[in-house]
Amino acid sequence: MKLRADATGFGEIQILQDPEAFCYGADAVLLAGFAAEVLNGYGRRPDRLCDLGTGTGIIPLILSHKTSIPELCGLEVQDSSFLIAEKNIALNHLENRLRFFRGNVRDCRPDGGLLQVLGGAGSFDAVTCNPPYTAGSSGIRSDHPGKVIARHETCGRLRDFLSAAALLLKYKGDLFLIHRPSRLTDILTQMRECGIEPKDLVMVSGRKNQKPNLVLIRGTRGGGSELNVREAAYVREEDGSFSPLMKTYYEI
Repeated sequence: MKLRADATGFGEIQILQDPEAFCYGADAVLLAGFAAEVLNGYGRRPDRLCDLGTGTGIIPLILSHKTSIPELCGLEVQDSSFLIAEKNIALNHLENRLRFFRGNVRDCRPDGGLLQVLGGAGSFDAVTCNPPYTAGSSGIRSDHPGKVIARHETCGRLRDFLSAAALLLKYKGDLFLIHRPSRLTDILTQMRECGIEPKDLVMVSGRKNQKPNLVLIRGTRGGGSELNVREAAYVREEDGSFSPLMKTYYEI
């Protein structure tokens, strides 16, 4: 494993990544930007946020720049990614704000020790999640095991991530999720079954007027039943430059 240190463009934040494994992309920037936009608009500052399936920690790293949340945590199942995430804390001198934990969302249960390690039930104001998009038995698989785990539901299904989020969130705490529109029925149904009410939804296309290929969703634990479908967003203009939204999220 040969690590590469990359500037993120978010202040002085850098990230160590293994280019042969899995490097972050626009999905993480969209999710972090979406979450920060909402969280910074709260009347009070959230105290704790947990990122489920954090990989090498990109979302907590971005949010350490975009928000003033004092404690940003991440849970990661892969040893290699977890160890890199730990190095990213030191690289960015964020020992006082970031904490990463090695574990599987499937083990985040009321009777499990992992829940207590994370702080107990209802201990987070917000949860972010960029889970694997593809059902375990579907799609074309990479030869790299790390990419398989990141892209396919081999170590955790959508329900596992949503159940963990519901358990970790305080009453009225918010989940921020990015996924594929093709899974939207599953997402909305399972969120409600887990006690997280969908509140905001944004369809995201690669380019304007194209078919959406991503969806951003905010849900509230114990929230009322009203869904706000926001104006559709897109990532790039026809000439390949970033859209106004992405320029805002990338802080260009």
